[in-house]
Amino acid sequence: MSTATKSLTITSLLAIVVALLITLSLAGLYFSSVYRVMTKSSPDGSHVAKLYRYQGIDVNFNLIVDGTSVFYSPDFAPIDADFREHIAWDASGQNVVLMVGGERIFGYRPGDGRSLTESELLSVRFTPFDDLRFEGKLPSSVSEN
Repeated sequence: MSTATKSLTITSLLAIVVALLITLSLAGLYFSSVYRVMTKSSPDGSHVAKLYRYQGIDVNFNLIVDGTSVFYSPDFAPIDADFREHIAWDASGQNVVLMVGGERIFGYRPGDGRSLTESELLSVRFTPFDDLRFEGKLPSSVSEN
């Protein structure tokens, strides 16, 4: 093999290695860290919902019910804030609702295997606090004088 050919081969190999290293480093930025936020069984124990958070270039949430992914959220900005993401079963125990930042963003009815419509999602009722029979003391209301 001539010196020019060896030089070209070494240069080509270096270019490939550099390209791979750049690709892997960018892939590291693109691929996100995955965190299980919470797992919650329906009140009767017949269904299990799991909420995952994907933190990367953007923030996304994945709701898995009974082992099937039923919702992957649109992008949220990756800001340093508490998104207050959680799932809750409604008072009937038949619907699970994903809430982020105090807003209902998705609802699912596993018994029917379907997403809730917008009007169903907005009309979901949760068990009232008084029905939970809390035996502690809540903070007094603050009066603004």
